[in-house]
Amino acid sequence: MDWTSITFGAFLALVVVFAASSLSLAIIMRQQFLLWMTVRGLSIGLLALTFEPAAGALYDNPVQWHAVRVFATDLMVAITGPLLATYIGAEFGLRKTRILLWSMLPVGVFISLFAGPVAHSTALDWLHDLILASLVVALVVGLTSAVRAGSRRAAFQACAWAPSLAIGFVAFYFELVRLEAMPFYAEAMLIAFSIEFVVTTAGIGDGLARIEQERDEARAGMRAAVKANAIDPLTQIANRRGLVETFANPKLDRPSGLAVIDCDHFKRINDMFGHDVGDEVLCAVAQGLKHEDVFVARHGGEEFVALLYGPNWLNLAENIRRRISISVLELVPKLPFPVTASSGVAEVTADDTLDSAIKRADIALYAAKDAGRDTLLVHSPCGTVGAHLVRTA
Repeated sequence: MDWTSITFGAFLALVVVFAASSLSLAIIMRQQFLLWMTVRGLSIGLLALTFEPAAGALYDNPVQWHAVRVFATDLMVAITGPLLATYIGAEFGLRKTRILLWSMLPVGVFISLFAGPVAHSTALDWLHDLILASLVVALVVGLTSAVRAGSRRAAFQACAWAPSLAIGFVAFYFELVRLEAMPFYAEAMLIAFSIEFVVTTAGIGDGLARIEQERDEARAGMRAAVKANAIDPLTQIANRRGLVETFANPKLDRPSGLAVIDCDHFKRINDMFGHDVGDEVLCAVAQGLKHEDVFVARHGGEEFVALLYGPNWLNLAENIRRRISISVLELVPKLPFPVTASSGVAEVTADDTLDSAIKRADIALYAAKDAGRDTLLVHSPCGTVGAHLVRTA
């Protein structure tokens, strides 16, 4: 077997791989342009069978292989129009360009039906080449419009088709002007098609990578949106939604206790210094409540809820309550008086929901306020009324 036969066999194998890969991706991705790529790959394979050494073995005379070459070329060019129209992406608009590209299909299919007569007539062959050249010009116009509109896919295909388009125009020059066949046409087209397969495959891979990147960005955006919805925009700690999600998260340890904390006489701060200073105080309170083994959330207004973890959860609750005064003193030094907080605490049992635990802690909080504020009271496990609240500080 000579080198030409080996090269030709390798090219046909490349055609089969490209067409099969495009068809497989079309089935998986359900993208129309991949079906057109499959058909174009097969039409290129049919065209290649009119080149040597296949032509000598398959056809009895030059007219026969010439008719097949005309048919395969017409089909290949006709398919290129809808391929590009479906490939460039609807987000770029280009309505007139799409119409132009889609019009290539019926025109190309129509002239392919006359492949036999064209092969027998020099005049028809010249007219056929003129129509085919106009289709190629339409393709170039469509490619240029899509690339200028910013289509990355069109840019890849422009690179992929550039060699075969250049060879095609040279071939048209020879056939329409010099009225002779282009020398080394078959060899040049095989090389051009090989380049097309490689660059087109790279373009599809780039498209898949960009799709995956866009999906990752979309997922990250969704996660960020979910996180944003679970964060209080003022204090930058969890809000009610974040509190609910954390309490119900099966991957996290169940809290041992829950504290509802309320700033004492907060309305006085807003009335005397304005809401801007009040907001600064709330941010300082949030900072003071942050602690290891504590998940803190703003429950609304000046009220905060803390999930307490570990065996020393009760001492932890009192510790973070007292840290509020220190944090406000450090972060809002303009206040002429200390800011204190009252806290109601309840143990979280195995049967507790978040609302049931908050309800018991709320009872303790109201009792702490009635007891003079600036204190922490614990809801006694033996009852749910004020008489069963015990002072720890």
